[in-house]
Amino acid sequence: MTLVYSDECKAIQKSESKGMLPILIVLFVVSYAILTFLVVEQGRVIDSQRGLIREMVKDSNQLAALQGKIARDESLHARQKSQANHGTSGLGEHHKDSAGDAKTSGKSGKRPAKPEHQTKEAPVQPESDLQDVRRMNRII
Repeated sequence: MTLVYSDECKAIQKSESKGMLPILIVLFVVSYAILTFLVVEQGRVIDSQRGLIREMVKDSNQLAALQGKIARDESLHARQKSQANHGTSGLGEHHKDSAGDAKTSGKSGKRPAKPEHQTKEAPVQPESDLQDVRRMNRII
């Protein structure tokens, strides 16, 4: 079996390959344009997330400082309340106790009682969260 290639067949093959080249170049340019757009958008998203994280850290620090201040104020208020409860027995006795405390500031002096430790209660889960079927694990 012998195959004979003529000049006509070669001309048809060359024209088909040259006809696809502009289409491939256009597709190549479009794909790189889309890729560049995605990279730029991803950079913007990362920058915005970085800003949000910084804001969250700043808010968290402010919240921690506020909670510390509230805790100090509560302990100071509890100390003042306990000192007021100890000092309400009478003015003469209170004056005498303070003079005695000044003389015996060492081992025999009474300390004010520490305020009781308050436990924080966990928030209750709403009924809608308990019955959310999307979170149920199903074992097959």
